[in-house]
Amino acid sequence: RDLWKSIVASIRRLPRRRPRGAVYTNRQIVAVHLWAALHDRPTSWACRRGAWPSSAWRRVLPDQSTMSRRLRDPSIRDDLDTIRRDLERALPAGHRLIADGKALVLNDRSRDPDAMTGWASSGFAHGYKLHAVIDDRHRVVGWELRPMNDAECTVVRGIVERAELPASTRTMLADAGLDSVPLYGACAARGVRMIAPRRKRGVGFAARGRHPHRVRAASLLEGFADRAWRVFARTRWTVERFFSRLVVAGTGLGELPPWVRGLRRVGLWVAAKLVVNAARIVATQRIGA
Repeated sequence: RDLWKSIVASIRRLPRRRPRGAVYTNRQIVAVHLWAALHDRPTSWACRRGAWPSSAWRRVLPDQSTMSRRLRDPSIRDDLDTIRRDLERALPAGHRLIADGKALVLNDRSRDPDAMTGWASSGFAHGYKLHAVIDDRHRVVGWELRPMNDAECTVVRGIVERAELPASTRTMLADAGLDSVPLYGACAARGVRMIAPRRKRGVGFAARGRHPHRVRAASLLEGFADRAWRVFARTRWTVERFFSRLVVAGTGLGELPPWVRGLRRVGLWVAAKLVVNAARIVATQRIGA
């Protein structure tokens, strides 16, 4: 109930808009979608009045066909990201960026045409991968959902190039899977120094691999291993906690349910779950304070 109250407060701060000829505003469509994601139910369930307590949402509910049509509008995804950023404003400013990915594995028998087979945390798997750049206060700077076989360093480079990076963050930590010269260059172009361990430690640099920030990261992590690795690992653990909270049962992003298939639908589901996760993080910090 408390999570929903904070989400509704952010929904009401959205601009009141609707497509020409539409009956329902974007606020109403977003509210129904978030209510379904909050309870891990399909959108058709949230379209029924019996699924809502009288105090949660008193407005008229759209039917399933209206929801399916309106959720194809790219502005709905933008509104979900706007709500998440609005919730995250209550979090303190971060000092470092952290990049990582989370595999969203589907059943091998799934016929989802957009899902692909690629490298997950423990081997090859079939599905999608959530690529995210967050700060050390669990604020999402940018994210993108791609099929599992897309190169993580390429996707993260696109996020860095497009995202609105906070002025308080000038360092980005990553794992060895993101050890890429083009990614180092993209971070440097945005005024951010990337630090990532090399995939092969203790070897020399090829001519095309001698980016100044990459050489500096190698000398930092390999030349002063004990102290630097402790600081690096302690900060990198932030993104592990973020993803572990994101898969908590009930309101988290665990296994993709059977009604969420296709890149567009999975992206909307992930965007809604990131909103719920932001509301939970803010609520937890308020309780701790």
